[in-house]
Amino acid sequence: MAKESMLSGMGNLSPDAAKMSDGKSRISMKDLTALLRFTGTSKISLILLILAAVFSGALQVVAPAFLGTTIDNMGETGNVDLKYLGTRASILLGMYLLAAIFTWVVSYFANVVAAKTALEVRNALSKKLTHLPVSFYDTHAQGDTATHFINDADAISEGMLQGLLNLFTVLVTILGTVGFMVFISWKMTLIILPMAVLMIWSATTIAKKTTKYFKKQQNLVGSISGDVEENLYGRKEIKAFGCEEKFLSSFREKNRELEASSVTAQFASSLPNPVTRFVDSTTYVLIGALGVWFGGLTAGNITTFILYWKNFSKPINDLTNITTQIMAAFASLSRVFKILDLPEETPDAGIEADMASGEKSASEMNEKKSSEGEVLFEHVTFGYTSDKKIFDDFSLSVEPGQKVAIIGPTGCGKTTLMNLLMRFYEPDSGRILIDGKDIKDMPRSELRRRFGMVLQETWLLERSIRDNIAYGRPEATDEEVIAAARAARAHGFIKRLPDGYDTIPGKEISLSEGQKQLLCIARVLLMDPDLLILDEATSAVDTLTEKRIVEAFDNMTSGRTGFIIAHRLSTIAGADQVISLGKKK
Repeated sequence: MAKESMLSGMGNLSPDAAKMSDGKSRISMKDLTALLRFTGTSKISLILLILAAVFSGALQVVAPAFLGTTIDNMGETGNVDLKYLGTRASILLGMYLLAAIFTWVVSYFANVVAAKTALEVRNALSKKLTHLPVSFYDTHAQGDTATHFINDADAISEGMLQGLLNLFTVLVTILGTVGFMVFISWKMTLIILPMAVLMIWSATTIAKKTTKYFKKQQNLVGSISGDVEENLYGRKEIKAFGCEEKFLSSFREKNRELEASSVTAQFASSLPNPVTRFVDSTTYVLIGALGVWFGGLTAGNITTFILYWKNFSKPINDLTNITTQIMAAFASLSRVFKILDLPEETPDAGIEADMASGEKSASEMNEKKSSEGEVLFEHVTFGYTSDKKIFDDFSLSVEPGQKVAIIGPTGCGKTTLMNLLMRFYEPDSGRILIDGKDIKDMPRSELRRRFGMVLQETWLLERSIRDNIAYGRPEATDEEVIAAARAARAHGFIKRLPDGYDTIPGKEISLSEGQKQLLCIARVLLMDPDLLILDEATSAVDTLTEKRIVEAFDNMTSGRTGFIIAHRLSTIAGADQVISLGKKK
């Protein structure tokens, strides 16, 4: 019921949905800059990481030159001076030991920065999802959205970790190495540098071509997560209709597609490493063969050049070894920023003032609540798509305190009407007023706080029954929670549970749909709203429970404006108005 008339309009309902699935996105400098902003909470760790990387890289540059000088000095004397050799070896050992310590420091702080970045990415996603319009959730699978918090955030963290472990050390090592090589022999440097360029070019060219495979792989992971979520949510229906094999068949097909995509991605990402290692080995041969004949190098110089080339090529080889993580991170980064770049709900009146004066408390909100409850729809036109209108010049006047029943066939717009009233969607034209004030001129938070809404689909948290009832008013006392449960006719069955109000539904005990619905009603009763909406809340309960719910709703609506969406005549008996909606052809 909650999504009636929506599915047929998904194509035009959310342009962002098409943007999400076009498969043509690229990582931009804007995305990378935004990613760096996520490291803002790790500035100290990032600074220490860079300093450690600079010292580590500098020691790795100086050590080969020190070793080459030692070898040449020993060759000049013709004798092995053990004292001299011991001193030089001790110094060299100290250099490599310090380099190892600094490398460990780089690794430690890289882990810190990567973990905090993942934390900030998840926080940004969480904040974004709270500000996206309802249309986003109507057009995106929950399982796929959940993968952004888990798979994508982890992939970004892993890719960033591997990148940080190499980036700054590589920069210092390469720059220092090139400088020392030019100082020792600019001729040999001119021979070696093209080999380095060839190694980098081959690695990056192959790596770029693998990005699309990892993007497809991550999208398939999200799709499979969505299927699993659907299976868990609708397990009873799947078994009732005997569709287990149908689900398994669809799952196997996507799983095989994921396997093929993963193999292709892994194969493509494994190519740079053997290519760069071949170039690496060839360069060693060139240094040894041409060093004396062309470069005029001494034995110590050749040793230094070999070590420098090792310093130069090792980071590149390391990067090709982690191509999988880097490419997966890029693919996940693209998916995450597609969410973060989506337009949020349009700003509404009063928000800027609220933010300037500080967030309002619940008590302050409640003080502003009106006791009237007049609702007026004036010439409202709305459609999920431009070519199919659900409402066309619709008008309705509801007096304060009236109970309005809304009936009609599935898909006629009953729930849509309430979605417009709650500003989950905005009318294409016309306006909706509460107590003479256009709801567009009200902050959404203030508007929705005035409503108590009980939906057909129950929603309970994996927390105690007390916490579930007090979800909207966590500061409520136990007496207030019990009073709300009594008014909702739920106190009796709660007391019969093993732990009473401390029972955790779904974990310690399974509740019936009717019992869950009564808890949802108790949650609304505790909020004491101005206006009430009962959206097919009695559809999943027996006749006796329905009677109790209707009695509770009648008590709630005493002196309040209430809307009831129902198919059962017994539920809408006693309504002051009955609005019958027809289904659009």
